This record gives sequence, C-alpha cells and structure tokens, in this order.
Amino acid sequence: MQGCICPHPPLLIPGIGGENRSQVRATVEAMERLAAEVSADLAVVISPHTPGYATAVAVRTPVTLAGDFAAFGCPDVGVEIDNDIEFVDRLLQRAADAGELAVEPLDDERLDHGVLVPLFFLSALRLVNLSVVRDYDAHRIIGRLVRETADELRRNVLFVASGDLSHRLQPGAPAGYDPRGARFDAAVVELLSRGDLDGLSHLDPDLVRGAGECGLRSFIALGAFLGAQTAPARVLSYEGPFGVGYAVAAFGEAA
Repeated sequence: MQGCICPHPPLLIPGIGGENRSQVRATVEAMERLAAEVSADLAVVISPHTPGYATAVAVRTPVTLAGDFAAFGCPDVGVEIDNDIEFVDRLLQRAADAGELAVEPLDDERLDHGVLVPLFFLSALRLVNLSVVRDYDAHRIIGRLVRETADELRRNVLFVASGDLSHRLQPGAPAGYDPRGARFDAAVVELLSRGDLDGLSHLDPDLVRGAGECGLRSFIALGAFLGAQTAPARVLSYEGPFGVGYAVAAFGEAA
C-alpha cells in the first residue's frame, strides 16, 4: 500500500496555467516525479471538493467516473475512468456494519478538480472517490475502513489525499492574509517529513483556523489508511507563490 499528498490547483495543467505555470515549476516537477514513483491498480482519492454531507462521507457509485476542466477554460482535457464498484459496495457495507461513521452513496459521475488534477499526473486502472466531512476525527475512521476494505479484497491501493495547505500566506491571497498561514504550513511540512501524520490531528486549533486550509482532513485520512506504514516519508516539494501552500509528498516504498 502506498499513499501520497497532492495539491489540486488547476494552474498545474498546461492549458490552464499559462505563464503562471512556470511559477509552480517545483510542484509540477514533484508531481511528475511522484507519478514515476507510485503505482497501483486502484487509486482512492479523497477530495475536499467532492460533493458530500456535513456528517457523512460520500462515495461515488456510478460505474464510470469522468470530468474535465471546462470550468477553467480547458474542456478538451479530462479524465474518464472505471469506478471500482466491488470496492465501493464492500466499503459501504463495512461502514454500515461498524456503525462508527455514516458513509453514503453519491450517484454523481462528474469528478471535481480535487480529483482531476492529481489524476492528470497519476495513472490508475480504477478509481474510488470520497468526500470529506466537518469532523477531523471522522477521517481517521474512513481511512481505516478503506485500509480494511483493501486488505479484504487484496487490492493494491494508492491512497491519494488531495488538498492544499494555507490559503492565507501573503497579502492578496485568495482567503486574505493571516500570519498563522505560514506557521501552519511549516508545522504541517515538518510533520509530513517525519511521517507523523497522526500529529496532524493535534495541531493548535487556532493555528488551523487562521490558516484557511483545505487539505488537513484528507491528510488525516491518509494517515489512518497507512497506519504505521508511512516510512519512508518523502516531501517532494513545497511552495506557495500565489498565497496558497502546495505540498507534494509520498509515503511508503517507491514502486
């Protein structure tokens, strides 16, 4: 089993980023390196932009999942991929049997950019797509349930935690500026570099609120999926040229 953290700004896509893409060269190159290092038949992608529910994780159920970047002016670039229906069914049943967390079917085949951007770089034969919920601790449960389902079905899974770090790194940033943003990003990158994904759940809540992040819940789910198998932990890049922090990281043995 392997896991990775992927940012999801559409500007990483050549037809969208234009001249701005050169300012995220470190992220692009890290994603290309990640694609060469990780390999799996099934990608499980948890995205903060996947439609969901306040207290229930959503899992997409259509047989085929697809999406494109039309909303970003690039309709000819997209992804179409088979859903792993057996995995989805077993995950829903396992969650129902455990009774710890509501996991609900989502009959919507259109993938969001939080899934599309990582899949532009990464390859997989099949996909399972999950949403996030409000409660951070719930992501420990869904990560564990995904791992248990993967073990039961003997799936070689790449767990992709899609998310960006602080959106408040500098004046003019999308969510405004807050000095806690840079401190949050530094703390997260340090934890990732040590493979201490459990430590993400124990960050100062005030620091998290001030950061205006979108990826922490995805990262916590990744940690629960991996358990003790985070070594080696490799932070391949971190940068925030437009006021949003982008981190690329890989966990587990390279392919």
